[in-house]
Amino acid sequence: MIVDVRTYTAFPGKLPGYLAEYPVDAFEVQKRHLGNPLGYYVTDVGVVNTVTHLWGYKDIADRQARRDALQADSAWQAWVAKSAGRFASQANQIFKPAPFWPAPGQPSGGYGLVDFRLYTAFHGKTGDFVKIYHQLGWQVQLKHLGNCLGWYVADIGGLNQVLHLWGYKDAADRAQRRAALNADPAWGEYLKAATPCLARMENQLLVNAPYFKP
Repeated sequence: MIVDVRTYTAFPGKLPGYLAEYPVDAFEVQKRHLGNPLGYYVTDVGVVNTVTHLWGYKDIADRQARRDALQADSAWQAWVAKSAGRFASQANQIFKPAPFWPAPGQPSGGYGLVDFRLYTAFHGKTGDFVKIYHQLGWQVQLKHLGNCLGWYVADIGGLNQVLHLWGYKDAADRAQRRAALNADPAWGEYLKAATPCLARMENQLLVNAPYFKP
C-alpha cells in the first residue's frame, strides 16, 4: 500500500467557496475513480486556508491508472476548470506504511481533532528512528494517546520523513492525553534514545472537512 498525501493552500478568501462547491461538483467523481479518502481535513492550527487529503492505493501503478481515469473524466475536467485560480500552492508526497502499521484495534472515526505530525530525520537516520520508536515509543504512545490514524514513512517527495496522525475528541482531550504521555518515565527513556535521530519536528491540528465522514 502507498498513501498520497496532498496539501492545497488557498488564496485568502477562496477556501469557503471550495469547501462549498467541491462536495457538490467533484467529491463523488473523485471517489468513483480513487475510492474513499483515508482523510480529508481543513487546518485549524497551522498553515491557514489549507486542506490536506490522503488517498490510499495498492501501489504506484494502481495510483497512476486511477488518476489517469480521473483526469479523463469530463466531469472532473469541468471541475478543474471551474476551480482554477483558487490555490496559491498544491503539493503532494507519497508515503508507505511503517512496518507496524496498520495496527489492530485503532478506530477510524469518532474524533473531532487530528494532530498531523511530520518529523524529518537526519540523513541516514530514518531507519534507526523508526526502529527505536517501534521498540520504545509505540506502545507507550498508544497507551496514552490511542486513536492512531496512520503511521507512514516517506517514499517519494520529501525524504527522511515520517508522518503520523492522532485523533482526539477536542483540544482539551489532546492536552490531557499528551500531558499523561509526557509524564510517563518510559516516554522519557524513548525520547533520550530517539531525539538524536531527528533534525526537525512539525505538527498541525486539523479538523474533518464538512463532507468527510470517517
